[in-house]
Amino acid sequence: MKSSDLIEIFPSVPNVQGDCCDTDSNLEVETDCCEDSQSFYEESIELKEQLKEHFDKSVNVHLYNYDISMDRVMAQKKLSELIKQRGFQHISEDTILKYVTPAVVVNGNLISFATKPHLELVIKEIN
Repeated sequence: MKSSDLIEIFPSVPNVQGDCCDTDSNLEVETDCCEDSQSFYEESIELKEQLKEHFDKSVNVHLYNYDISMDRVMAQKKLSELIKQRGFQHISEDTILKYVTPAVVVNGNLISFATKPHLELVIKEIN
């Protein structure tokens, strides 16, 4: 294992389309999508900690925080490039986080997208 291994975790973004999480609308609020997004972020934090523990902190693990504008822009650019390599040119950079996350990238290789990432898959990719 190289000491320069980099694991990037892209948590799912909250579904801000429509009235999901919109408490000001007159329509019934769909709390499932709000809870799903929050639980995916919490699971991403847990995955990050599990990876650091498993590799005894010998890998760099970056969890993107979309509240930080630089992280959001970097995540959009990186995922857009990787998804286009997979043949999904029709997904614009503006909507990439909505359709592709949650995702995991290991050493520049997209190993999981649009599904919940699993610890075993990431460990297998590094070893």
